[in-house]
Amino acid sequence: MSEPDVSDLLTVTQAIEVIDAADVAPRVADVALADADGLVLAGDAFAFLDPVFSSGVFLALKNGEMAADTVDAALTAGDTSAAQFADYGEKLCAGIENMRKLVYAFYEKDFSFAKFLRRFPDQRIELIHLLVGNVFRSSHTLFSDMGQMARLPEEAFLEEPAVATGSGGAR
Repeated sequence: MSEPDVSDLLTVTQAIEVIDAADVAPRVADVALADADGLVLAGDAFAFLDPVFSSGVFLALKNGEMAADTVDAALTAGDTSAAQFADYGEKLCAGIENMRKLVYAFYEKDFSFAKFLRRFPDQRIELIHLLVGNVFRSSHTLFSDMGQMARLPEEAFLEEPAVATGSGGAR
């Protein structure tokens, strides 16, 4: 039995609705930061970002490296309490938020990085840092300026842990 030609399958298609990519493209599914002894979330279990320029892949790889370093330090110290993983979670959230804001600006219909840099030339270095993956730098002035030209999202991550801290120690 032969497979049908793809063009045959497409002839019966019909556009149902046109959706603005800015409404759907940058998706973050944030998971409540688990604050439990002996538990560290990594990868998509921690957060999922699906932007157009594959920064989700970068964040996943960087997240794996950060998680491994954090787990190694906790095991070496013999302390896998939730407190050992707090800094990891905070740093990762900050980097994801920076990338998420950049992605939202990218999807803004009337926004362009060229227009942004013409208006805010002093942000050139900060923008380059973000675009090459240095998302864990503090970029507060960059995003306050960018927010004047694009609708940036509110913070997505919880500031307080959603799960009660366990009784301590390694599991």
